[in-house]
Amino acid sequence: MNEKIIIRKAEIKDFNKVHKLIMQVHKLHVNGRTDIYKDVDPMNFEEFKNELLNTNNTYLVAQLENEIVGICFAQIKETSNNKIMKDRKILNIENICVDENYQRKGIGKKLYNQIVQIAKEKNIPNVELIVWGFNKNAIKFYETLGMNIKHLKFEQKIS
Repeated sequence: MNEKIIIRKAEIKDFNKVHKLIMQVHKLHVNGRTDIYKDVDPMNFEEFKNELLNTNNTYLVAQLENEIVGICFAQIKETSNNKIMKDRKILNIENICVDENYQRKGIGKKLYNQIVQIAKEKNIPNVELIVWGFNKNAIKFYETLGMNIKHLKFEQKIS
């Protein structure tokens, strides 16, 4: 199946299919952290359109025939003129999702590899993302890609 997957930039006409995948990710977060996430629609058409128009954003879809089976949204982030930190630029993956019916078929890896290629083309030295501790499958996936833990955030619920 992997060879039939096409990775391309998302287009406005992709909204409904992309939205379906964003909802899968959001539901995972809502179920995993009911104390943090609201069970609401995480993105409307106007927000999607604005994300596509922003030149700091990269929005990719993985397409199998006429079906969008994966998405990856990444954003350039920069730190500059910070008193204690060096100037730096990263390509931050805000959202990566493969439809639950198509996982473990190399689609996520193809999306990630395309993001790495874009970072190289734009001379961005790092690709980063945040993953929730409860999302063990995602953590394992990112480790298989060769990603390393940058820092850990701990919490203790008091009430």
